[in-house]
Amino acid sequence: MKKINAPLEIPDLGTKFLTSDIWFVSQDTKFCKSLRPKKYEEMYNGRNIKKYEKKYREELYLHPEDISFVKGHLFNATTIMSPSKILEYRGYTYYYKMTPSQIEKCVFSVTVDGESAIAKGIQGFVGAYKVWNELILNSTEEKADDSITNQIEVIIPFKVKPQYYIPEIKKRTFYHCSFDRFNELSKYSYVTPYKEDAIKFAIPWNKEDLLFKDKKMQEMQRPPSNLSLSSKFNFEDKPMYLYSINGIDTIPAGRNCGKNFPWNRITLKNAIEENRSLKLDKKIKSWKEYIIKPNEDNTQFDA
Repeated sequence: MKKINAPLEIPDLGTKFLTSDIWFVSQDTKFCKSLRPKKYEEMYNGRNIKKYEKKYREELYLHPEDISFVKGHLFNATTIMSPSKILEYRGYTYYYKMTPSQIEKCVFSVTVDGESAIAKGIQGFVGAYKVWNELILNSTEEKADDSITNQIEVIIPFKVKPQYYIPEIKKRTFYHCSFDRFNELSKYSYVTPYKEDAIKFAIPWNKEDLLFKDKKMQEMQRPPSNLSLSSKFNFEDKPMYLYSINGIDTIPAGRNCGKNFPWNRITLKNAIEENRSLKLDKKIKSWKEYIIKPNEDNTQFDA
């Protein structure tokens, strides 16, 4: 299981896909090497949870009565597990896939505009996703808004082993980029879980300097996926320093529009090389060369 610090970038499935294309995501307050069904007696409010899960047990009648289920979401079809909500969650987020035989043993609960339905197995999943695709992915922007709870939830009667996980927020790595080399980053500094964002934000451009707009990233208050600058932008070329920050409490950075964005954060303590809360991750000899003509190993960034 590989640790990552930002949500996976997974495209919409469309209408034609393989089961190997499907990612599921679950969350837990604790670190788990595998996600397992728990006994109701070990769960907070377990008695009421058992009553609620009776509808799932009717479909999975061979499942032990005293044991709950692993619950996850179809990552490609949910407004609950959006990147912003994943980053706002203070606990652990897990990503995993399942084989067709495993999917056949699961129950799927699809919720669209407050209406819910339950389906079982591969055929049930295909039907649930068809409903999702028709009513959500092809719906109006108002219906696709993050404030509306729409999802395909998966009810799993067996343990699963995640392939990736995002740790609890205090154990995540954040990044800060500067044209200065230093061994201490002062508190109230801006950081982000995305390496590429930290590098792009360090360059003093503004919107008028951009040749290509990126509406999706702009709405999230993130820099464009491809940073292409006008020839009129004449900031001098010089080295940049990318730092990683670990074990430092952070809070979302407020914006003048009145909305917080969880990928833009502020540190609440000094980060220092001496105690390893600050580390020089990469030195970039030329920011112009890096942005305009990136090396092969710079075309992608580890999360």
